[in-house]
Amino acid sequence: MSQSLKERLFQNIKRRGAITAKEVCVDFGISRNYANILLRELREEGEILLVGKTNRAKYILASDRKRVLEAKQDLRTLTLRLKTKDLDEDAVFKRIEAETGILLGVREPITAIFQYAFTEIVNNAIDHSRSSFVDISCRKTDTALTFVVRDFGIGIFNNIQKTFRIPGTLAAIQTLLTGKVTTDPEHHSGQGVFFTSKMADTFMIDSFEKRLTINNLLPDLFISDRRILKGTRVSFSIHLTSTRRMEEVFSAFTNETDDGFAFDKTRVTVKLFQFGERLPSRSEAKRVTMNLENFREVELDFTDVQTIGQAFADEIFRVWHGRHPKVSLIPTHANENVAFMIKRAGGTLQQK
Repeated sequence: MSQSLKERLFQNIKRRGAITAKEVCVDFGISRNYANILLRELREEGEILLVGKTNRAKYILASDRKRVLEAKQDLRTLTLRLKTKDLDEDAVFKRIEAETGILLGVREPITAIFQYAFTEIVNNAIDHSRSSFVDISCRKTDTALTFVVRDFGIGIFNNIQKTFRIPGTLAAIQTLLTGKVTTDPEHHSGQGVFFTSKMADTFMIDSFEKRLTINNLLPDLFISDRRILKGTRVSFSIHLTSTRRMEEVFSAFTNETDDGFAFDKTRVTVKLFQFGERLPSRSEAKRVTMNLENFREVELDFTDVQTIGQAFADEIFRVWHGRHPKVSLIPTHANENVAFMIKRAGGTLQQK
């Protein structure tokens, strides 16, 4: 009986072009629950697609490509709340492609960046947040692709702070920005957030009392206070006309090796370690150099740093570099005062 009814339902969709679950109930005089069972079976068999959500959701033939494209064209947003247990980030991305028009007409390089960023951030929420569910919102405007991933767990900055015993949220953010930082080294390389932040036009992390904003169009980054937000919310945006390419972002921070390409370059924004107008002490220098021994090339960006102390410069360019001579330190955007202190400590200016 159910097989016969399912076949009749399929023929009905084929005849009408599109149908809602409510219309199935009326047409066949069955309950909403039974209608959903039949429709789910047809979807799992690949015969039909669900396009849209809630009262706008319609079932259409998967083989009717013209109608599929027409139905998706106006569906530019998708909001989901999903349990993190057994969640697959790639499956979520495929659902966005199948059920919406968010990626229709988007150039391949932008789609590749969006997919990489989305799956990396959702995976972080699944594996690191300790949250039982995650809220996901994706949107296509006339100018950009955006997504927001929100969990309600431990919080990314708190997690780094506790794992590495770092004194304070600011220091945790500074550590995160160097790359190769992960609270689960057995399963993760620590590259996801780092590269995602470089691929975005704008990238924002909100967690508890801090907000990190990276604007690659300026380019600049900012740390600000905010009202307490439990867990972590990551926002990503890229313009539809962006000329950024994923392989170029990777190559900017990798060197060719015998085994391929290794993530062994990073950039440190020195002003983030600055409290007041100068960087006078060895303690600030030690925080700047934390984790940098894991790289072969480190750019120290001194943009907006007016002056540094002798102890700060000595700790980085004589003491730390003396312990790690294989790491290439490249100071950039240093003004005359900063450059003087770097040279005095034995550093070599290699302005980019």
